[in-house]
Amino acid sequence: MTYTPRHRTITPSEIQEAKEWVYEMYRMADAKNVGMVAIFMNDDAVLNFANAPPLQGRAALERLYIWEYGACPRISHSIREIRVQNNQIRVKLAITYSFRNGAQHAMDCVAVWHKFVKDKKASCVDVNGDFAQVLQELTAVAGPPPFQ
Repeated sequence: MTYTPRHRTITPSEIQEAKEWVYEMYRMADAKNVGMVAIFMNDDAVLNFANAPPLQGRAALERLYIWEYGACPRISHSIREIRVQNNQIRVKLAITYSFRNGAQHAMDCVAVWHKFVKDKKASCVDVNGDFAQVLQELTAVAGPPPFQ
């Protein structure tokens, strides 16, 4: 990770690059491409997902996405807002989950990606929202979640 002072001014081109990073990451997520983990997250990255225990490391994150993608033929992330700071990117999203059993659930959430603007990968992501119904449906379709 590159050291960057916490409160330095971010250039317009850095803001644009950060937004493009977000759009590409969610494009890959919507395509159900587990390779996004290796491209956008450090090997020891941490995912704090709603009220679930934290997941750490590439293998754990890939297992989570494989589980989620297996239960949903389609997941659609609609980006509502991106706020770029020097050490994090805050993304407001509307997500629609379409489950294998025909059920569908739409919800809002906020994802905070911890990375400096010049870094290519995030060290952590905090995903906050009410995922209770989504997790219940995912578990019904795909079995228990791989939270370890």
